[in-house]
Amino acid sequence: MIAAADLKRSCGTARLTRCWRLRGYAAVVQHEPIDLPVAQTTATPSARWWGGLLALWASAAAWMVWRQWPAIVMGALPDTDDNMRMLQVRDWLAGQGWFDTRQSRLDWPVGADIHWSRLVDLPLAAIIRPLAPFIGQPAAELAAAVIVPLITLLAAMAAAALIARRTIAPSAWGWAPLILLFAGPVTGMLSPLRIDHHGWQIVALLAMAGGLVAPERRAGGAVAGLAIAASLAIGVEMLPFLLLGLALAAFGWIAEPAERARLRMLAVTLAIGIGAALLLFIPPAARFGFGCDTLSVAWALPILIGCAGIGVATIRPVATPGRRVAVLGLIGVAAALPLAGPAGGCLIDPYHAVDPEARRLWLEMVVEALPLYRQSTETLVAALVLPLIGVVGALAMLRIRGWDRGWLILLALAIAAIGLMLLQTRAAVAAQALAVPGAAALGWLAHRRIAASQSSLIRVFGTVLLALTVTALIPRMVVALAVGDPPDTTSEARAKSATTACLDSTALAALDAVPAGTMLATIDATPALIVHSHHRGIAGPYHRNGRAIADVMAAWSGDDTAARTILKRHQATLVAICGTPTEAEIYARRNPQGLHARLSAGHVPHWLAPVAAGGTPWRVWRIIG
Repeated sequence: MIAAADLKRSCGTARLTRCWRLRGYAAVVQHEPIDLPVAQTTATPSARWWGGLLALWASAAAWMVWRQWPAIVMGALPDTDDNMRMLQVRDWLAGQGWFDTRQSRLDWPVGADIHWSRLVDLPLAAIIRPLAPFIGQPAAELAAAVIVPLITLLAAMAAAALIARRTIAPSAWGWAPLILLFAGPVTGMLSPLRIDHHGWQIVALLAMAGGLVAPERRAGGAVAGLAIAASLAIGVEMLPFLLLGLALAAFGWIAEPAERARLRMLAVTLAIGIGAALLLFIPPAARFGFGCDTLSVAWALPILIGCAGIGVATIRPVATPGRRVAVLGLIGVAAALPLAGPAGGCLIDPYHAVDPEARRLWLEMVVEALPLYRQSTETLVAALVLPLIGVVGALAMLRIRGWDRGWLILLALAIAAIGLMLLQTRAAVAAQALAVPGAAALGWLAHRRIAASQSSLIRVFGTVLLALTVTALIPRMVVALAVGDPPDTTSEARAKSATTACLDSTALAALDAVPAGTMLATIDATPALIVHSHHRGIAGPYHRNGRAIADVMAAWSGDDTAARTILKRHQATLVAICGTPTEAEIYARRNPQGLHARLSAGHVPHWLAPVAAGGTPWRVWRIIG
C-alpha cells in the first residue's frame, strides 16, 4: 500500500490519488479526490466496520429466520441435498465410520454411494453433539440447520467486505455485503436450513478472490491456496474457477516480479492443503482412483505437480517476463501429462460413469445443468443482470485506476463466470458472487457523486434508486413485469401448497405408524422421507446411483409388469405418493397410463393393498403379490 508521503514524492502533486507501478513504470491517474487506502486507520477503523458488518448480518439473519419461520417450525429442509447432508451427519454421530459415507437406507440392501466429504459435516456436528443431551436430537439438528448457514452467510459477507476495502476504498466495505444479500442465487445457498456444501463453496471462492487481490502478498497467497484446497476437499464443482485463480496468480508473476511471493505461498499452501484433504477427508480406496466427482488422483496429481514446479521455480527470482512465461509453460506441460491417461476422461466428460439410462431419463433433464440460454427469458435476465453490473463496475475502476492488477483479476473472474454460466446454469451462483466487488465499486463511485449534491431529495432518493439498481432489483423487477410467468391460479397454488405439506417433518414422521419397509417414492421426496421416518428408499437424486434412479423412473412410468419386476429387484415392500410434484409430470408425459399416473387418479392395481396412515397426506400401499 502506498503511503501518503510516498505518493506525493513519486507523483509530485497532491491532486494525484494513486500511483501504480506495473512492469517498472508508473501508471498515474488523475481524477476527483477519493478515499485513500492510507486512511484505513482513521476513516473506518477496524472496530467500526466490523461492528457495522455484524449489525448488517444480524439484521439480515433476523429477517431470514422470520421469512423461513414456517419451514423452520415444520423442520422442512428445502432441498434434497440438505436432507441427505443431515442424514449423513446423523449416521456419523451414531457411529458410522468417518470414511464410510455410504447411505445404507437408500438402494437397500446394497446402499447408495454418497461421495460427499465429511468436511462440511463438522460444523453441523459441532452444534448437534453438545446440544442433543439437553434439547434432544431433533431440536439439536434443527438448531444446527438454522445456525450453520447463518455462520456461512457471515463468512461470505466478511470476505466480500474485505475485498471491497482492499480494492475500492476502506469506506466502501458496506456496499459489497449489501449487494451480496440481494444476490438471490447466493443468499439462497446461505439461508437458514440450507446446510448443503454450496454455501461453503461460495465462501471459499470469495476467500480465494480476496487472497489474490490482497496487498499483503504472502498472506494473500496463503489465503488463496488454503481456500482452493478447502473448496476441493468439499467438492470439485468450483474447479474451473479455482484453476483460473491459480492461473491469474501465475500471470501476475509474469507481469510483476514481486508477485513471486504470492504465487509461491499459494502453491505451497495449496499442495499442503490438497495432501491434508486426501488424507483426512477422502476414503483410502478413493484417493488413488480416477473419480471425476470428488478429489482424487485424477485432479490431485496435476495440481500437485504444478504446485511442486512453481515451488521450485520461485525459489529464486526469474529475471525477465519471457523466461517466466517459459518456466510456467514447462510446468503447465508437466502438470498436464497425467491427463493424457485415465484422468483425461474427467476433462472430456465428468459424468461418463453415470448409468446411460439415468443420464437419458434424469441427468439430461436437470434444469441447472442446462445452458442458461435454454432457460426462460426471466431466468436468463435475472441471472445475467448482476454479473453484467459487476463487469461494468470493474471496467469503471480500471478506467479510473489504470491497469490495476487487482481489478484485472476480478474482471477476469467475473467474465469467466458469465461464460461458464451460459454453458451451465448452475454456475450462476458463482457468477453472482464474483459480481459483487464490481457492483460494489459502481455503487460506491456513483454514491460519491450523489452525496455531493446540494439537494437533499437527490441525496435521499438518488441513494435509494442507486441501491435498487446496483443490487439488480430494478432491472429484475422490470423484466419480471414484462415477461414473467403469470401468478398461480387458485388450483395451482392449492396443488403447490399440498406438495409442500408432503415434506413437513410431522407428515413424514407419521409414516412411522406403518411398519418399516423399503418404499417406492418419487426421487426428490425420498431423501426427506428417510430423514424423517424409519423407512428405506430406493433412489435419491445422486448421480453415482444412476441404476437405481433409472429403475425408479421406469417403475413410476411403467406398466404393471415393468413396475413389479423393478420393485422385486429392489426388495420393495411399500409404494407411496403425495401431492402433485413436478417429477410426476415427467412420468405422466412418458406414459399417461404409468403407475404414478394411475395411482394419482385413484386406479390402484390389484397387487397393491392400502395401508392406514393417519395424520399425513401420504397415501401408502403394501405390495402383496
